[in-house]
Amino acid sequence: MKNLLSSNVLWIALGGVCGALLRHATNTLFGLLAADSHFITATTIENLLGSFLMGVFFTVLSRNPEKNIRINLFLLTGLLGSYTTYSGFMTEAFVFFGDSFYLFAAYLFSQIFAGVLLLAAGVKIAQFIRKEN
Repeated sequence: MKNLLSSNVLWIALGGVCGALLRHATNTLFGLLAADSHFITATTIENLLGSFLMGVFFTVLSRNPEKNIRINLFLLTGLLGSYTTYSGFMTEAFVFFGDSFYLFAAYLFSQIFAGVLLLAAGVKIAQFIRKEN
């Protein structure tokens, strides 16, 4: 049990490091490409891409959960857990609320609606690919 626990923690930590580095790369790249954007933010990209990838990985890994526990811990808990961020999302929503209620409402709606749509798209694509193989 102790080895399993430390092994699981290691997989989560490794995924977390990779997700944090990927998040930093996204923030850096977005800062270079779209520094003047007020609505689309790096957090938007991270949350939407993360939602899509969560749908894909969740669907693929749920096929054999016992065999994929380490991959699940690495990808879903570690990598995507540190790549996406609810706290960053809420901070940006709070800032938008101070600027404009309409901007705030549009930001919340677009993040949540698009996130659910992209998660569903990831599930459907993964199911389609799985049927092809």
